[in-house]
Amino acid sequence: MKSILQTNFSGIESLVMKEVKKPEVTPDGILIRMTTLPVVPSDWKREYNSNATAELADNLPRTIGIGGVGLVVGVGANQDHKLLNQRVLVMHPQGSYSEYILTTERQFIFPLPSSISDEQAAALTAGPGTALLLSHIINDSDADNIVVTGANSVIGLFLLQQLKHSQKRILPIVSPVSQSYFNKYQKKASYQVDNLPQLNGSSLIFDLAGSTELLLELRKQLPTSPITSIVITKNSEIMDLTFVHEEFDADNYRKFIQQVADGELIVPLDRSFTFDHVKEAQYYAKESHSRGRVLITLNKEETIYD
Repeated sequence: MKSILQTNFSGIESLVMKEVKKPEVTPDGILIRMTTLPVVPSDWKREYNSNATAELADNLPRTIGIGGVGLVVGVGANQDHKLLNQRVLVMHPQGSYSEYILTTERQFIFPLPSSISDEQAAALTAGPGTALLLSHIINDSDADNIVVTGANSVIGLFLLQQLKHSQKRILPIVSPVSQSYFNKYQKKASYQVDNLPQLNGSSLIFDLAGSTELLLELRKQLPTSPITSIVITKNSEIMDLTFVHEEFDADNYRKFIQQVADGELIVPLDRSFTFDHVKEAQYYAKESHSRGRVLITLNKEETIYD
């Protein structure tokens, strides 16, 4: 079978496609034929730096990817045989960019209803879970105003959906080039730093964009507002900054799947690339303005979703 391996820390160019042995079903194993894989920032960050994320990734070569969607094609004697032939979302931080993966972690496998597509399910990886964490921080705070940078990102659009009933004043920061895209998903007014209104009461800044320049500009207007970032771990130029990341919770993912199936949670999708164009997909996702989750497909043609 084919797998995408990272061979060094030179970045996206370190990726190679290699033929490796297909895993055999073990008594505790679940074999999944992968169909759809998300392209997420943690992928290329780890390709430049083994310490870029909470999970160490310095043992090379390694299969990239943290999850995806596939079809269960083999179930070991000690596992749940009801999974056989089911479409599933699987979390597999040991590497998911393979035609087949073998896992023993039943709690990381989520059967999918027919009303949710492979693409929608795959895009739930590294998206709404992080947004839910931020929404809890926001709702538990005493702040009157919530400023969100990178609000047009995948996580940003999930977060704004989760905050739709919040009583706080939400101020999304969106660049002019992303304004029309943002407006397709959100009726909420958005701002740039230079037209942010005068804010009364206390404010919190939530950084989804990872732009030091943007945060420093915001600090000129909101000099005492704490910053919570999902991108920047630390920065000597920015005081009172806290980095946070998602702690996986299986119950949350079951809830997200049901919300998508019921039409309560909209999944922003951009386009898919085929398995032999993983480098191109990562460069596109890394260098383009966010227009939804970028995906890798193993069983379909390349598609632009919007």
